[in-house]
Amino acid sequence: MDMPRNALLPGERLLWSGRPQRIAPRGLDWYCLAFGVVWVIVAFGIASGRTVYVGAAVALFGFALAWGPVIGRLWVLRRTVYAVTDGRVLVADGVTGHARASAYVRALPPPVTRPGQDGVGTLTFGEAGGFLGTFLAQATAKSSQPTIVLVAVPEAERVRDLIARA
Repeated sequence: MDMPRNALLPGERLLWSGRPQRIAPRGLDWYCLAFGVVWVIVAFGIASGRTVYVGAAVALFGFALAWGPVIGRLWVLRRTVYAVTDGRVLVADGVTGHARASAYVRALPPPVTRPGQDGVGTLTFGEAGGFLGTFLAQATAKSSQPTIVLVAVPEAERVRDLIARA
């Protein structure tokens, strides 16, 4: 199991842990990446002669603005470890072991899976659907507890059943 032991509470028993599979840009990410490329082309197309350096600076700024969040999200997701214990669901950093988000299973709504290919799917808690639904659920949450979403989980159906039993 991949879960660093320092993320578990004393006496807590680990039932399942795993890492996201097939980490790739999704939905809105592709638009951000395309926008970054278009931004660079337009910035260099407008720049000419003495303004080449200004155009390069504008192009670099736009490129970083569009691609930065996508690359950052993918980098964080690559380091993520998911865990289900006998009482909690955790999302932790796989390098440091610090929990980014955790919630007690009894406090969460029932898990919902969106299965993908080969049993890999996304697990959400509640009825948030897709990227926009997850974003809105996080933005309108009345508590300080983060919305937990397990992305690209191997054997998502089995993990959902395990959480439901816990």
